[in-house]
Amino acid sequence: MNWLSIFTATLAACALYLASPHQTLLPGARAQARLLRCGALPLLALAALAGNAAYGFWCGVFVALSGFMLALVALPYLDAYRRSRHVG
Repeated sequence: MNWLSIFTATLAACALYLASPHQTLLPGARAQARLLRCGALPLLALAALAGNAAYGFWCGVFVALSGFMLALVALPYLDAYRRSRHVG
């Protein structure tokens, strides 16, 4: 359940990042920004529930938010790395 919680929280962070106007990982995702933003909160709640089933409420929330924050920090770096590799 721990990995399920972290994976679901990472999906929520990806949805939020892809909805942002400054991302260049998937330029076509901006058209679905509203849907992505609305889907991020239920995914994060599902991540907290998955962690809750394994460890208890507060620990599950902490696991979900840790995975969420890690992905929110890593995605811009991944985007910048991807852009820097394609510079001629």
